Order: sequence, then C-alpha cells, then structure tokens
Amino acid sequence: MIELVFGRGTGSMLKSAGVSKKNIYSFDLSLSVGNLMEKNYPDLTELRIRAENGESLRVWYSQDPDDMAGFFWLMSELEDLEDIQIHGIELPSYYECTNGDVIIWDRWEEIAPEEWPLFFSKENLLPRNFRRGCALEWQELVWEDAPLRAVVNGKLVSASEELYDCFLRKDVEPAQHRKR
Repeated sequence: MIELVFGRGTGSMLKSAGVSKKNIYSFDLSLSVGNLMEKNYPDLTELRIRAENGESLRVWYSQDPDDMAGFFWLMSELEDLEDIQIHGIELPSYYECTNGDVIIWDRWEEIAPEEWPLFFSKENLLPRNFRRGCALEWQELVWEDAPLRAVVNGKLVSASEELYDCFLRKDVEPAQHRKR
C-alpha cells in the first residue's frame, strides 16, 4: 500500500508509526494560499507507474485547507487512471477514548505514532465518481484564482485575503474594547 499525505510532518509521523519510507509520498504544497497556477507541483511519474502496476493508494487527509486542497489536486492528477484503487482515510472531527475522554485533532501531524492504527478502520475505497467530482472541484479552484482557500462548513472554497481579518482583529483588540 502506498501512503499519500500532505505535509512533511505528517509523512514523518506516518514513518514513525512503522510505515516504510519508500511507501510514503508526502506532498508539502501549501495549496491554501497563493496562485494555484504558479505553484511548483511534484512529478508523479513514479507514483503513477506504481499505481498502474497494481499497487493500491491510501490518502490521509483532514478538514485542514492544505490537506483538502492537496486531496483535490491529487484526485485531479490521477483522474485519468481509471482502474487504480484509491482508499481514503479522513481525520475524524473527534475520537472518543475507551475511558470516555474525547480528543479533537485538526491535522494528522497531531497524531502520535502509536495512535495511527486507530484510524485504519476509517478507511474507505473512494468511488471513481467521487474522485472525478474532487478533480472537478480542483479545476474550479484553479479557475477562480483566489488568494486563499478555506474550509467553510465542511466545503473547500476560494476566499479573499480578508477572510480571516475579523478573527485577527478580535484577537488583537484590547480587552476593554471588546463587545460583550
């Protein structure tokens, strides 16, 4: 199984969890910011050859904008490979421990190496039409050419540079001026 992740830290954590380095492809593309047409995208020739030769792919992604954009980009890049198997594991919004504690993670990088096996039960085969839909979403994001991408209500969207301004103002505004 070839493991596909977005971010060097995530790849390192997966390697620490016992996955062979030769089976991890880590894409650190920072696709949530900047012009998508000007990015330097990696050469996927080796990955494509391995997939065409029958190796299955497993993509680890989350609701983080870089992960979601990377996931859509990857589905677009592999769209023409109709007969390959691509599995996905999306980071759940929360995890309930056996003792009742609830853990919330935002990114795969936050998962300790010994916790990675907890998520294999979340793996799903990604249907061809789902992958095709993700590829179309990627093409739309590229066409929109916005300066930011964000996940809003669970959907990856193009956004203006001002998207986070209200949150930043709230954090830097003096406490006495905050509305209650």
